[in-house]
Amino acid sequence: MPSSQPQSRGCATAAVIGAAVLLLSAAGGAAWYVLTRENPETGVYDAAPACEVGETEALDARVPERELTLEESVGGAADPFGQGRQCRWATPGGEGESVPATATLVMVAAPNPGGVVTAQENFQATTSAQNAFPVDDLGDQAVAWIDAGGYTTACVAVRVSNLYLESCHSAAAGYDGRVPADEERVTAGAEEIARATVDALPEEITREED
Repeated sequence: MPSSQPQSRGCATAAVIGAAVLLLSAAGGAAWYVLTRENPETGVYDAAPACEVGETEALDARVPERELTLEESVGGAADPFGQGRQCRWATPGGEGESVPATATLVMVAAPNPGGVVTAQENFQATTSAQNAFPVDDLGDQAVAWIDAGGYTTACVAVRVSNLYLESCHSAAAGYDGRVPADEERVTAGAEEIARATVDALPEEITREED
């Protein structure tokens, strides 16, 4: 529990962030497979939303005193899996009243036509390498998994129409950051952030023709 008095977090935030970034690199963008777009079903997202869509009350609760530490593009117009962005928020280092935590968010909109089919395959290919379990009542498809091989991190992957969304969360058990929070806590955090982000998604994003 956070103390009412500021305490030094030292290098703890860097340790927590490092664990989350490694997982994001492995799970969030390394294994995209794409089906041919013979299925013309068109998704509702011509582009992925900005990182601001993830800045919810759930994020505030799970990553206290958060700062946006990364916002960058994923993929591009020439990439068949689509394009979007990845975002990372972290509790800042130094003295503070909260133990360090971090959250990452990946959002990729598969290109239309056939975007729904491509997003389904993106979802399957990215999550099939994990020991994932289903998450009910979240988007069109949703699963969660835990990486306990290093610093415990939990992720939730969601497909909404032709949008793939992945939320990962990691937190320390104390100010020094040496011991990660338990699996139940970080899994609940990843799911809360994912649900709040999905709730905040616009109904559609339409790219205007030039």
